[in-house]
Amino acid sequence: MDPVLKALEEALKNGEDTVLATVTASSGATPRGEGARMLVGRSGRLAGTVGGGAVELHSLKIAQEAIAKKQSNIHHFILTKNQIEDIGMICGGNATVHYLYLAGDDEVLLDTVRKAREAIARRQPSWLITDISESDQLGLALFTAPEGANPAKPDFTQKGWLFTGYPEGDPVTAYLSEHPELLCQRGDAFEALGHQFFAEELVVPGVVYIFGGGHVGQALTPVLAGAHFAVVVLDDREEFTDPALFPGAYDVKMCDMKNIDRAVSIGPEDYICIMSRGHSMDLDLEDQALRTPARYIGVIGSRHKVKTIDGKLMERGHTKEDLERAISPIGLDIGGETPEEIAISIAAQMIAVRAGKLEARRKL
Repeated sequence: MDPVLKALEEALKNGEDTVLATVTASSGATPRGEGARMLVGRSGRLAGTVGGGAVELHSLKIAQEAIAKKQSNIHHFILTKNQIEDIGMICGGNATVHYLYLAGDDEVLLDTVRKAREAIARRQPSWLITDISESDQLGLALFTAPEGANPAKPDFTQKGWLFTGYPEGDPVTAYLSEHPELLCQRGDAFEALGHQFFAEELVVPGVVYIFGGGHVGQALTPVLAGAHFAVVVLDDREEFTDPALFPGAYDVKMCDMKNIDRAVSIGPEDYICIMSRGHSMDLDLEDQALRTPARYIGVIGSRHKVKTIDGKLMERGHTKEDLERAISPIGLDIGGETPEEIAISIAAQMIAVRAGKLEARRKL
């Protein structure tokens, strides 16, 4: 979402009117699901996508008409056989797209967008609230959590929760402030006081910890960053902790590989990729990784190496069930050999795990 917010910030700084297109409902084989976003200016698409193809082409036209009229709009793409032929779609499915008009001189909105981008940069749990009603839209608002809050189990008695962006005296503002549980959604619509809203979690839980800043780690970081993972690279060699080697990394730092808990705190939403400079270090890292609740543990290496390390891990007290948590060799088997090809195979596997399409386990 940050690229869309960045483009919106630039447009607002320049006083440019825009429209934020949001897919609010979809079914069948539509190109993009609910929550897909595209920002449109008078010149055309500024950032994001609602799926490409004919739906996006039509959406661009509708959005630019909304800018000209300075009003929001909703369009239902019901892709029956005849309509598929008419607009060039071959995938089928239905989609509803909401087009929210955003005035270029809205200083409150500019402040909200800046705060949203700051929250993303800090990885502060936060949610963008979009009014997707058919009329009388309130625009965009931001809901942020206090430091240390757990978005999976929010404690609203904790001080520091903040809802901003909508008029202070509006009944909807008061209602949403009193019902914060409605706002903490990963990507879903809800209704309040006759308005329809879409809540999007801006900071998706889960950090990828790459242990080892060698060639594969350097190739993997920008691929994962491009797929909206927050990547932290760790190594015990100073020359492999240069941020310039890891475009898109959230953080790069030195780490004692025998005591990783001194550098990071790994939770159940996090991912671990082990690709250090040697088998012995990988063994120590995997030993420690298996003692964390990490969602995904991937270890680079050959099948022969896996058997050797598995045996040593069992000597250290790990069970067969423990070992099944470590995917090794890491990545999907697509025949990749170069660091770049291996990086793509790893990223694809992690995307599948994140989407719930693949279990983060291996069969021994």
